[in-house]
Amino acid sequence: MRLIFTVLFTLLWVSVSSADITILVNKGPFASIEQGAVAEDQTNFLDADLTDDRACTECFAATELAQFLPKAIDIKKENIKFDASMKMPATGDVFILGSRKTNPLIESLKQTKNAKLENDQSYRICSYEDNGRIITIIEGADRQGTLYGVYEYLNRLGVNFIGLGEKGMVFPTKKTALPSDLAIVENPSYFTRGFWSWYDRKPDKIFFRWMARNKLNFWTTENQPARYLKKLAFKLTAGGHDIHKNYFNPLSEYPFNHPLYQGDEDKPDDPYTVGDNYQGDANNDGMLSYYEAHKEWFGFKFGKRTTYVRDWQGSSYCISNKDAGKEFARRLVEQFVSGDWQYVDVLNFWMLDGDYKQWCACEKCKALGSHTDQIFIAANEVLKQLKQARDAGKVNHRVEISVIAYAASIEPPTKPLPDGYDLENSSITFYPICRCYAHNMGDGSCTGTNQIYVNQLKGWTQGQGRYYKGTLFIGEYYNVSSIMTMPVVYMKSMSADIPWYYNIGARDFQYMHTPTKLWGTWTVNQHLMAKLLWNVKADATKILEDYFTNYYPTTSKTTRKFYEALEFASASIKAIKHSTLDYNLRCRFLKKTSLFPSGHLQYYETHPMLNDGPDVVEIIQAVELAQRHIDQSLLDCSDPIEQQRLLEDWERFDYGKKMYYFLYHMIRLEMFHRADDIVMAKHEFKLLDNYKRQLEQIVEYVDVFCEYKDAYNGFGATQCTKQFEEYEKLYGHE
Repeated sequence: MRLIFTVLFTLLWVSVSSADITILVNKGPFASIEQGAVAEDQTNFLDADLTDDRACTECFAATELAQFLPKAIDIKKENIKFDASMKMPATGDVFILGSRKTNPLIESLKQTKNAKLENDQSYRICSYEDNGRIITIIEGADRQGTLYGVYEYLNRLGVNFIGLGEKGMVFPTKKTALPSDLAIVENPSYFTRGFWSWYDRKPDKIFFRWMARNKLNFWTTENQPARYLKKLAFKLTAGGHDIHKNYFNPLSEYPFNHPLYQGDEDKPDDPYTVGDNYQGDANNDGMLSYYEAHKEWFGFKFGKRTTYVRDWQGSSYCISNKDAGKEFARRLVEQFVSGDWQYVDVLNFWMLDGDYKQWCACEKCKALGSHTDQIFIAANEVLKQLKQARDAGKVNHRVEISVIAYAASIEPPTKPLPDGYDLENSSITFYPICRCYAHNMGDGSCTGTNQIYVNQLKGWTQGQGRYYKGTLFIGEYYNVSSIMTMPVVYMKSMSADIPWYYNIGARDFQYMHTPTKLWGTWTVNQHLMAKLLWNVKADATKILEDYFTNYYPTTSKTTRKFYEALEFASASIKAIKHSTLDYNLRCRFLKKTSLFPSGHLQYYETHPMLNDGPDVVEIIQAVELAQRHIDQSLLDCSDPIEQQRLLEDWERFDYGKKMYYFLYHMIRLEMFHRADDIVMAKHEFKLLDNYKRQLEQIVEYVDVFCEYKDAYNGFGATQCTKQFEEYEKLYGHE
């Protein structure tokens, strides 16, 4: 009887585990679903016909489902088959993927009625039993929603894409049956979620797949695989502080047949009136430049018109000159039609970096109002010409012009926006670059920094009398250049701030300088941010509990203590490494100004009523505590994949620890220097020099965020190399 029972059980298990699953999806114009899944290079993402776009993304979604289903349920990969017939198979479990635009079966089933999908990224997941088999419908409002619905379904089965690559994936410890009672509808909280990036970052597809699997959808086009990213339903961006230099440089060649210049007759007719400042080929280089043709178009500084535009610095064009605005806009729109930005969905419309000094100072520009008023005048012309290009069929997708609210243009406008300003296709991106992370944005006790930003932000979003009533995009600085990808942890900050920004009206969110490899401790930031941006009502406490339980299964308690100590150590990161509005440490070395004038950073532990943050001694104590906890986790770890994760955490932490100690000894050296204590200053310099040498050996954990001039090694990343050299002259020799 025991033998018979064993045979029967084995046959039953084999029959269940080998039962077929059919995934129904529209292959569109492609030969097969498998081919469609990798057909991004044969897909035209720029035309008005979305048939191939949808098929490419939805076929890819089907292959992702097929790849990971065997990780969660008892089925072999060979027992999962694809079907593009759009007909319900007679037997076996069935997955129906797509939207009502692509899969007619979805419309015909009663289970898909009466649920609202609010956005192209929204999805519905429902499953039910039908004559002994499970039917699962993953319906997206469009291709984006279908892809995200697949990943959500896998998450519900216990397949989680927490970190990068295979070591970042978490699979269920026990396989389960297909659920038969799912009824899920999800709409995104933030419509845009991701990272603002530039330069040739060269992240590999592992990073991009992690983004898609976590429903993140914002990345740059610059030197990136745009078609692949479009397949993953990304919104692509370009622009920044260098658009003036790149596309309207006063020294670049004038593109028209100027009536007064000989030798340009093969160029298009000049649409602009000859100005009084025409110079001809003044420098005799055989070319007529913009500046030589229309000197009056360019910035007025120090009593004269200037050609000075270098990278992010210089002077903007003359905003009050309408012809200059038209030509600047024409050059930008040209990039969407046939140039660098054909795949761009969001243009970061920024002027040159910095304060009012980067703007034209002529009297006519001053009369236009604030710099915020002026940037809307410039953006308005771009929006008008972009609409003309769309109406003419030259641009077939929506392009959003996102005006920068930052530095000289961070205050809301003081005048009505230009007549007919296209709010439907524009936004403003608010960049609080000097915000404090020792306090949440809504914390009223941070009067020196965050409350100033809050008041500015409320000026953009609240009050019937405000002039701007469009979309708000938030640009955070979790890895602002000066942080240099140190092991900064934002569990508390993100948990509070991402819902707070949403409640004040933001619907789009990104941050600068994400690391694209070797995350280590950055993994928790990336994971938590992705979860909260998709659903601001998600329980952040539960997300973090699951993170430590699943990602560090044998050391979750001590590893969480490590992260909590590290989070405390990094709370004052902006004060110690970058700047808050009321404090910058780096600029106080070797100066006569007070070393610690703000409550945001003192040397000894102090607790003022306002602007209190972790102080220098507290930071070092927290770093030491974090070291003990991660050392214990490495000792206790009994899981080989978890061990890999911990070792990467340790490497990034070790970089940060050396940075903190370098700055600690530089602070102490400065204190002894100010006290004229040469003996102790020399002692501190020896310790400082030791950490400098250690930081010089760290390269790969620094250079992972962008091509930044100081990111060549850990010592460069201190951004105190000049100060070190001065200290060395004073105290480095016996």
